[in-house]
Amino acid sequence: MLALKTFAASCSMRGLLPMAAVAPMAVRGSTQSRQFGRHPKNYKPPQNPHVEMPSVKELTGHIVKPPKIYNWIRQPFPHNKEDDKATRKRKRQLYVFQRTLPAPVPTAVLHGCHSRLGPENTFRRWWYADASERVLGRLAQDIALTIMGKHKPIYDKSMVLGDFVVVVNAEKVLMTGKKSLQKVYRHHTGFLGGLKETPVKRLLERKPIEVIRNAVYGQLPKNSLRVERMKLLRIFAGPLHPHTAEDLTPLPVWKEQARSPWLAPREKVVVKEPVMDFYDMEGKPFPELTTTLGDKISIEEAQAAIEAEEEVYRDESMIAPGQVGELPEVDWDWEKK
Repeated sequence: MLALKTFAASCSMRGLLPMAAVAPMAVRGSTQSRQFGRHPKNYKPPQNPHVEMPSVKELTGHIVKPPKIYNWIRQPFPHNKEDDKATRKRKRQLYVFQRTLPAPVPTAVLHGCHSRLGPENTFRRWWYADASERVLGRLAQDIALTIMGKHKPIYDKSMVLGDFVVVVNAEKVLMTGKKSLQKVYRHHTGFLGGLKETPVKRLLERKPIEVIRNAVYGQLPKNSLRVERMKLLRIFAGPLHPHTAEDLTPLPVWKEQARSPWLAPREKVVVKEPVMDFYDMEGKPFPELTTTLGDKISIEEAQAAIEAEEEVYRDESMIAPGQVGELPEVDWDWEKK
């Protein structure tokens, strides 16, 4: 085989064989022509924001029993010989989209309290986040808490019970300090001298989706559920997205502000500031009030003086005799006695 390849290469250099006969073939079914290898194991083709997708509830509403992850991924493609080319293309789009979704959870049993949950409790909400003028790390923190499901009362660290998050305008995300100039992504190919470095500025220009994806991926727990939780995240470089059929809710800045849909809203208690009254111990109003200067004022004038942060005394006896206009001397050591 080696001798045959060498002979073909020498013939191509002499012009006896075309170069296409020697060049390796591209991988079948790939989105772009690749000269060798294959796509990574967890590779997912980017979604087309111009092609609208149906609601996830319509695709998974008929499922009653929670499927296993490997059974959910290995579903056969719905092929029919009588379908035309456009119908097959649409089926292919829905099939690829369904494979990118996490396995549905119509029922679940929490491990801690052993509570049995139904589909009315395990449904996944859809949140919407605009990455323009948002700091990368703080946005990734809110997204990570959402897809983990920590804002829900049914949170279980051993199950995927989070919500979907749609992020748009990923190309307009911000970074504080000098991170846009100093931050570098590194990975190794496994071969000698295979250390690859990509500055974040270059990655943000070419693939802005990967910048937010890497930030969220690093904030999730390092276990086998991280890949499944990342399926709840949908990132798009521009303002368009194909999930208009979903009921999108704006993602709050802090997740503590997002109330759970299973809990009744709390009544807002307004605490009023205590109002100073001008009554004695018996409940009778003081007839006259005296200022530190010895002037007689009414209750209305005293209230206005209190609002102006002026000191008002209720009785002349509080002013020491012969010291009009000065504060009385107070014995601060009376507790010691």
